[in-house]
Amino acid sequence: MFEDSLGAEKQTEDGQSSSEGNERSSWWIGRWAHVIAGLSFCLLYFPFQNHSWSWLVAITLTYIVFMFCCTCGLAFQDSDDFFGNLQVSGFMAMLLMRQVFVLLLIILGAYLWLRLKTILPAWATHEGKVPLWDYCGLMLFYWAAVQEAKWMSKRIKLRFSENEN
Repeated sequence: MFEDSLGAEKQTEDGQSSSEGNERSSWWIGRWAHVIAGLSFCLLYFPFQNHSWSWLVAITLTYIVFMFCCTCGLAFQDSDDFFGNLQVSGFMAMLLMRQVFVLLLIILGAYLWLRLKTILPAWATHEGKVPLWDYCGLMLFYWAAVQEAKWMSKRIKLRFSENEN
């Protein structure tokens, strides 16, 4: 009798944990957004680093890639949710077009970030032991991308949960 009650309790716990796992699971692309963004930055910046525009292009497009990956990771369970519905990509493009102001701020921030490094003291830039300026800029862009991804994923979930009902 005692073993039966333990078995029943274990089955209910297993059933609860599997249902919780289904609610919390997300698309793998969100968990790998940092790596994907880092690779995209390297592919965009290093081949063109002799050009004056390479920094702005690399930062802006890497921001978009990171934000897109985070949005997909938060909004979709798997790639079938994204590729299975033709309306999703159009809606995401429309949401991205609404974010042009944020992208302009990112471009301006990247430009100022690069230009202000020349007038900052050595302790705040690469000449110091800790590149404080770069860390602060990176964390600011990271925070902005995550906030924008959360906003976009909420909009996507609201839009397509209404279509399912």
